[in-house]
Amino acid sequence: MMKSKSEILTVDDPSQWRAASLLEPMSVVVIEDFDMLRDYVQAWEDLAEEALELNPFYESWMLIPALRALGTGTDLRVVLVLTVKEGKLCGVFPLEKKQRYKRLPVAAFSLWQHIYCPLCTPLIRASNAQECIDAFLDWLASERDYALMDFNLISGDGPFYELLNDRLTKRGKSSLVCESYTRALFRPMESADKYLQAAISPKHLKDMRRKQRRLSETGRIECDELGPNGDADRWIEEFLKLEVSSWKGKQGGAFACAEANRNYFVLIAKEAFNRGRLMMTAMRLDGQPIAQKFSLIDSRGAFAFKIAYDENYARFSPGTLLEVENICRLHARPDIEWMDSCAAPVHFINRLWDDRRTIKSVLVSTGGRAGSLVVWLIPFMRRLNRALRGFLRKPSTHKEDLQ
Repeated sequence: MMKSKSEILTVDDPSQWRAASLLEPMSVVVIEDFDMLRDYVQAWEDLAEEALELNPFYESWMLIPALRALGTGTDLRVVLVLTVKEGKLCGVFPLEKKQRYKRLPVAAFSLWQHIYCPLCTPLIRASNAQECIDAFLDWLASERDYALMDFNLISGDGPFYELLNDRLTKRGKSSLVCESYTRALFRPMESADKYLQAAISPKHLKDMRRKQRRLSETGRIECDELGPNGDADRWIEEFLKLEVSSWKGKQGGAFACAEANRNYFVLIAKEAFNRGRLMMTAMRLDGQPIAQKFSLIDSRGAFAFKIAYDENYARFSPGTLLEVENICRLHARPDIEWMDSCAAPVHFINRLWDDRRTIKSVLVSTGGRAGSLVVWLIPFMRRLNRALRGFLRKPSTHKEDLQ
């Protein structure tokens, strides 16, 4: 073992990355026994409050339960970056060790992305961001058995990516953006009505209103939200039952399909509620939930974590109707300036939310020749692969007489 809140775009002046600190010397602590992380929880909480970018999935109250419940069979460690003088925690990098990068026989580190983690941007202290990234890159260079570092699933339009790119350029490190895509992001307009009129076509809006009318003909429809004095246990159990009864349950992807996953969800949901960071909304038919949405609130922003609906009412699109209700409720919450959908590009929410945020995966050579060679070869192999596929699909332009 070696020792050596902000919004999406949180720092208005990128020069603050350097000017706000005195370039303090840093040390690195690698944690493989996750019980040891308890010693850093208070410092971790402070770091999350001062982080360059928000990521609740890497905060202590979400990451530590995930490591215990979802990390079995995976080679994991958490790299902490601290100031040498005061021991102030400045960075948290949860890493997975892989002996192969994709199908290549090259060992690599990657930011840990468990099955319920839609964002892997590390938590780093805004006032010490440059030194923190430099210390982490120095540590990577010392791990000579690992040629690559995959900064996967990070925010591609925020200050972390910008600063990482800056530090890699100054070091002359080989890097490659392996993946880049956008996903839906909500930002409010003047009113919910104006938002819906701008985001949804008149035909689609008319169709949704028709479905809501027809749904109301089957019983009493109401939308509600879990309040600070509400019964969180009941809401959590309702969500679990709703999700497992859907296609997610049939495919084994619902939380309740595995005890460890269920326990993880219950633990983080209750903790989010206790912290005042849980937003749960529901559409109910005669008092029973037919759609529920689970979101996490952070300082000035939010993350849409999960949604579930009763497939017996699929013809009425209850999930979409609840998303429309969610848009209205978000417009009544001035404390929430944006909400990340955390959704795949093909998710239906992309038709309702107009804004986008960029997600990138950046592959970095840790400094050795093998890593640099892989980073250089991947674009070449991709171009060759595309050319070969195009050649094989191209129809023949001549016929040969075999007589």
